[in-house]
Amino acid sequence: MDLAHIRAVCWDWNGTLLDDVEICRQVMNSVLEEHALDLLVDEHAYRSVFRFPIRDFYGSVGLGDDRFVSAATAYLDLLAVRVGEAQLHPDARSTLAALHERGLRQVLASATLPDALARQMAPHDLVDAFEDVLSIDDPYRASKHDVIARWLSRSGLRPSAVLVIGDTNHDREIAADLGAEFVHFDGGHQNWSGDTRRIATLGELLDVLPPIAHHPELRELA
Repeated sequence: MDLAHIRAVCWDWNGTLLDDVEICRQVMNSVLEEHALDLLVDEHAYRSVFRFPIRDFYGSVGLGDDRFVSAATAYLDLLAVRVGEAQLHPDARSTLAALHERGLRQVLASATLPDALARQMAPHDLVDAFEDVLSIDDPYRASKHDVIARWLSRSGLRPSAVLVIGDTNHDREIAADLGAEFVHFDGGHQNWSGDTRRIATLGELLDVLPPIAHHPELRELA
């Protein structure tokens, strides 16, 4: 995995830095139970069906278009009650600090509304780890593409110098569309067996992202 040209990292939040898969599974099961639908029995079952667009995920568990808005609203309301329960993944904090020490710029991009994202982040005191925190404005169209594209356009970076780290097909598709690099994190919301770079723990990034100081020519990209 040759990523020596990377100058900045764009992190996904839910599932990648924040270990909230089990909480999200439990909340989705509450919604499914309310609709008398089969429950997601474990994290493997959840990861096997989770995907973007989020409407497709809901549809795959029986919550089609006729139920989507009411189900998604109920899900978000239930999830809001459990803000603060999820912990960071092991190595999350130390990996962010190590990449900062190596001279890499870091931003956070989340398919979560700004107020909810702020509440999720508050217990972990990570705001200063990122030069920018990017979030969506439509909970029913949970796409981060536009906010990441706008950040990239003002960043002064070439897309190929940016590494997107995420746990879903949405993160991968954004990276491909923008011309950025991508690494899939296996410990998040979605199983993925496709042909892509992948890591099992966040700490593995330290083996593939060398300090910028070792590549002074990359400083011209910023």
